Amino acid sequence: MHLGQAGPMGVSLKDLASAIGEAKSATHRALTALAQHGFVEGTGRRGFYRLGPAIFGLSNRPSSINELVRQFRSAVVEIAAQVGYSSYLLVRAGFDAMCVDMQEGTAFVQTLTGGVGGRVPLGIGPGSISILASLDERTRAAIIAHNAPRYARYNNTKEGDVLTRLDRGITMGFSYDIGETYADAGGVAVGIRRNGMPLPATLSIAIPSSQLDDSRAAEIASEIRRIMEMHCR
Repeated sequence: MHLGQAGPMGVSLKDLASAIGEAKSATHRALTALAQHGFVEGTGRRGFYRLGPAIFGLSNRPSSINELVRQFRSAVVEIAAQVGYSSYLLVRAGFDAMCVDMQEGTAFVQTLTGGVGGRVPLGIGPGSISILASLDERTRAAIIAHNAPRYARYNNTKEGDVLTRLDRGITMGFSYDIGETYADAGGVAVGIRRNGMPLPATLSIAIPSSQLDDSRAAEIASEIRRIMEMHCR
């Protein structure tokens, strides 16, 4: 992930080791092993590395995520057009929620993932709460316990805050955030279902918190659900 964020210019071995909290020697061994399979390559600058071509080939192989993105691409576009703000398709990626598709709206709103490929700990933001709600109780508890030390980075969120938001999302059938994570930002998310069964994926929008209240959140959730059902036939 750090190599991906570094882009084509790459990142130095020293900085990469520091970012992942490993010794330079261990990081170098990992890079060497990945390079043997084409997943990492040097940049031409001594001691700098970036993602290799094998990553591109792997990312473009058919997968269930490719299918999900294709199926809901038009829904992502329509939601942004109807609501007027950016829409996002998020899926579970281990202990995180990851954005796999988005459509920009007419106004900028600070988001948690920052766009396609961005991640946020499950439990932070309405999209990841919706994904948690799709999981069984035991799995949810394990994820929240694992992510608890990470939550404080997001407006000093505590484990209890996540549990409260999760209970609200399960009860209401959708999740929303009115300045809970960022003071000026809000969002609404509805979990995706297929054949009546919940998937660890969600469609969400980002909207200024000043334009969102409980009633408006319910209206937006209803609109997202309507559009989503049209594209899930």
